[in-house]
Amino acid sequence: MKLAIIQQRIFSNNPQRNFEAMKAAIQTHKNQADIIVFPEMAVGGYMLGDKYNNLDTIHDFMQYNDQLKVLSEGTAVIWGNVHHDGKHLYNAAYFAVDGDWAQRASQTDRGIYFKHLLPNYTFFDDKRYFHAGHGNFEPFEFKGQKVAIQICEDMWDETHDMSPTTQMKAYNPDVMINISASPWVKGKETSRLDTIRRHNLSMPFVYVNATGMQNNGKNVVVFDGGSLVVTPNTIHELPQNFEQSETVIDLMALEAHQNSVEHKLYEALIHAIRYFDEETLAYGPKWVVGVSGGLDSSVTVSLLVKALGEDRVLGVTMPSKFTRDITKSNAYHLSEKLNFKLLEIPIASMVDATLESLGHGGYETVEGLSYENIQARLRGHTLMSVSSLENAVVSNNGNKIEVALGYATLYGDAIGALAILGDLTKMEVGKVAQSLNEIAEAELVPQNLIPHDEATHVSWEFAPSAELKDDQFDPMKWGYHDALIEFLQKDSLEDLLTSYRDGTIYNTKLGSYLKTYQLDKPEAFIDDLKWVIRTMNVAVYKRIQMPPIVSVSDYAYGMTYRESQLPQTYTQKQRALMESILKM
Repeated sequence: MKLAIIQQRIFSNNPQRNFEAMKAAIQTHKNQADIIVFPEMAVGGYMLGDKYNNLDTIHDFMQYNDQLKVLSEGTAVIWGNVHHDGKHLYNAAYFAVDGDWAQRASQTDRGIYFKHLLPNYTFFDDKRYFHAGHGNFEPFEFKGQKVAIQICEDMWDETHDMSPTTQMKAYNPDVMINISASPWVKGKETSRLDTIRRHNLSMPFVYVNATGMQNNGKNVVVFDGGSLVVTPNTIHELPQNFEQSETVIDLMALEAHQNSVEHKLYEALIHAIRYFDEETLAYGPKWVVGVSGGLDSSVTVSLLVKALGEDRVLGVTMPSKFTRDITKSNAYHLSEKLNFKLLEIPIASMVDATLESLGHGGYETVEGLSYENIQARLRGHTLMSVSSLENAVVSNNGNKIEVALGYATLYGDAIGALAILGDLTKMEVGKVAQSLNEIAEAELVPQNLIPHDEATHVSWEFAPSAELKDDQFDPMKWGYHDALIEFLQKDSLEDLLTSYRDGTIYNTKLGSYLKTYQLDKPEAFIDDLKWVIRTMNVAVYKRIQMPPIVSVSDYAYGMTYRESQLPQTYTQKQRALMESILKM
């Protein structure tokens, strides 16, 4: 059996565009393959929010099914789309053969399979919109062979009460096909292969995933493809470079093939920018970037230039009396290397004017954080003014650790159309900077900005600073806080405290930093931990006003890691553990 695996770039809520692409692929491969396979929700896209409640939209999507069935004449086609039975909505896979619906031996559910396992974690909300399938796991009959079809989560069954894959195995199908719209996150290459292998199947398992970008309003996710054909003896990997591909596979002559992508995180961000810009900003605006000369803005402007071209990017450097020469030099270095236009708009006179205006209101002395925030907001004001004059959009340059700790000023550096680095720790931003330089075979991002993550500490030539006052440096314990914040998002605080108390924390990445930051002293460890937790909690109100964040993990702020504004409390056991540590 030959399969044409179409790693389709799916455009959300654009069924006509998707249908035309599917039609072209069918016409190309109808004489080359027995079955042409498209991903989950190939017609209308997956991340549609409450548009799933709009029956006009649902009925429109479903009308394309008959057109695709007609296109199956002379071949066979599998694709994903919605199904509405007049009462309930389903996430479905359709199977058309030679202009008609495929049949099962039992003559039930002709040409359709309903997704059974509905994910309800991270940004998935399937149970909000869809009903689960009603238990028909019988394979379809096709040219004397049995073809089992399932949809995405149906193979990721470890946390569910039933296993569609196990149910399908009982029918002894000749091939099992999983159509997916599974977003890429760090480590996805390993997890999807491990999941398939865990089922220990005797027949070929064909995993067909989407490419492209979709969003839920708060998170932008990308799909890398990464389709797989797995047999007991062979693994054939298809492209996982975030771009549409079409590959014909002969299951009877399958050869092992690896298809890894170097600089995967860099590629994910490049494609997120490119696809987001194309699909949501169709008028092709310029992107205005505040180029401070620090690491985050340097990486952001570099990614935008690489994704969209230098003509689409306008840098703005906004020095104040606290701006250091090396910072300014870095900004101009980037402009020269990447060939984008860089404006210099000093803010000192605006700061003075603001202070004078406040003086008229009786505020004769403005200092400390209030003075720092005035500068940040004036920079945001300047960027938005330039954006308005250029009919442009502004990038948000914050990294995940700054987002977590609220180390940004609302209506200042927290503005923007897209938070490109909002799910990357500072160390990961440094890795992307290295990728930019390695790919370009040149020093695009100045080496003096890139952190060096040693075994027990992080070293810098030029430590990060907001440059809002003299001799200012960021308060983060880089490396340690990067790891700690990610741990607190996904793991147990009680486990962390227990590991510190019994010493096993020193066997972890977190533990490797403790002595460097003098956190091996119990009181210092608890004080720092409480500061991080308290600061993260206070910053929730900032995060819910953030621009959409490009998600590269299962714990991106937004709809992936959801938050409410709540008082900070500790469990009884957490309090007891903290007290026991302080007595050590």
